[in-house]
Amino acid sequence: LLQKRWLKAISLDPRIQLFDVNFEGLEGIEPLFTPQDYVVFDQYDDGDPYDDQAYRENFRMILDAIKNQKQVHVLYENRKGSAREFVCVPYQMEYSEKDDKFRALVAGTRYADIVNIARIKECRPVGQSDGQIKEPAVKKSDYFVLELTDERNALERVMLHFAHFQKEAEQLSDHRYRLRIDYQRDDETELVIRVLSFGPMVKVTEPAGFLERIKERLMMQKDCGL
Repeated sequence: LLQKRWLKAISLDPRIQLFDVNFEGLEGIEPLFTPQDYVVFDQYDDGDPYDDQAYRENFRMILDAIKNQKQVHVLYENRKGSAREFVCVPYQMEYSEKDDKFRALVAGTRYADIVNIARIKECRPVGQSDGQIKEPAVKKSDYFVLELTDERNALERVMLHFAHFQKEAEQLSDHRYRLRIDYQRDDETELVIRVLSFGPMVKVTEPAGFLERIKERLMMQKDCGL
């Protein structure tokens, strides 16, 4: 019964419907938890429209192309609202927890390397990949170092917030810690926002480039009156 209640809870997540999972046999089962049990903070509120049928169809088309190495023809709307058509080979899907959005990494076109699924207006397969697509370049990695004061459960919150990043932690004194966190450079803007969300509990000490990004972000907020 506990397993069924857990499956019922998972079935209520709107993202699970993207993968066309069959949850038959759970009728009348009380979910172990519901989306209303969560309070989500520090996340943008313009996430992908998971309940939109067109979005689901485009998502599944891209996912099928990744699994079966297919080329797809995409009608895509960029940030400025302009439409562009191109043929590409999707090779990976990724999800941003901060943005609440799915993105596809694509090859074979000079117009885009990353495609936001929600911006795809039309998508259709155009045949198998010829196998000549070059392997995507390894993403460049970097790191930053934080020093934090363990007040108001700051250490626990930081460790949970960066749980999926490779990191090293060192205790400096009773309530002082140093953390080195490794990340992909493509995620730098998101990491800057995450670090700033901890306010005076953390301090970036190195490298100089990441510290400069922190300063630039703070100046932007100051100019906006935040």
